Amino acid sequence: MNGPVSSPRFAVIIPARNAEAYLGETLDSLDAQTDRDFEVVVVDDGSTDATAAIAREHGDRDPRFGTIAGPSRGVSAARNLGLSHSTAPVVLFLDADDLLLPDSLARFRAALDASDAPAALGVVARIAEDGSPLPGNDNVALAGTDDHLTKLLQKNFVVNGGALAIRRETIEASGGYDTDLAYGEDWEFWCRLAERGDFALIPGAPVLSYRQRASGANYRARGSVLARNVPCLMKISANRSLRSRYGRELDRILRKRQIDIFWSGVRSEFQFGSRLRALVIAFGGILLYPDSIARPSLALRFIRSLGSK
Repeated sequence: MNGPVSSPRFAVIIPARNAEAYLGETLDSLDAQTDRDFEVVVVDDGSTDATAAIAREHGDRDPRFGTIAGPSRGVSAARNLGLSHSTAPVVLFLDADDLLLPDSLARFRAALDASDAPAALGVVARIAEDGSPLPGNDNVALAGTDDHLTKLLQKNFVVNGGALAIRRETIEASGGYDTDLAYGEDWEFWCRLAERGDFALIPGAPVLSYRQRASGANYRARGSVLARNVPCLMKISANRSLRSRYGRELDRILRKRQIDIFWSGVRSEFQFGSRLRALVIAFGGILLYPDSIARPSLALRFIRSLGSK
């Protein structure tokens, strides 16, 4: 890996597997940052295309961009490895197909400098595979002003790791990504971070453009929406500190999260799969989760988030 600049403020960790169609644009979005005080670690996680070559080409031009070979054991292991090869006190886990807005790092810096929060969260804008905008909800507004842990346990308002700048000491105190989880590993990780305190919020314009793709993790996970035992939920339910903090109330809270996961899966099926299948699953979900009907705000968010196929 190429040597980073000395003592950068931000470390941007990018796990990448067969991301040649998007990685160059993602790295360009970093090169366009108004705050230049960063290091980048691209973890090539077993790519068979030009991903590694694209990453190395950026490193040849700018020593802040480094590339390492990943363990080919999935995104969580790749993120943990990238973290171990970085030094900056603030960390972003950016996906290889997403884009930071030019002033994102500067806004993260300002938010963290003004707060002792464990992390700073900005607004996520959803974009289609071709980069065109998609409808979505304001995730920072969903976070509210306090009690972020309880709200995050019910609803994934972080949405994407590229919108969350995390203090390194918080990651070290909470532990890294759980490599045993295939889906929901990011939400489970963010819940452990939120145990350390509320996030600093950055309202207003988005900090991140989050690309929605038919081959993305959320879409691949849609087939399990009717499952009663969701591994990331089971992991949180077994978390001793959370169980001690909430007691039996944790089960009621996680019921809301399970309903949220279900309707997110229906949305992914509607947007990228079969609309007929989505309608059939939705009908089954009303029977399986009748308490969904008692949550009109959930229905409103669901309808707002639907984009064209």
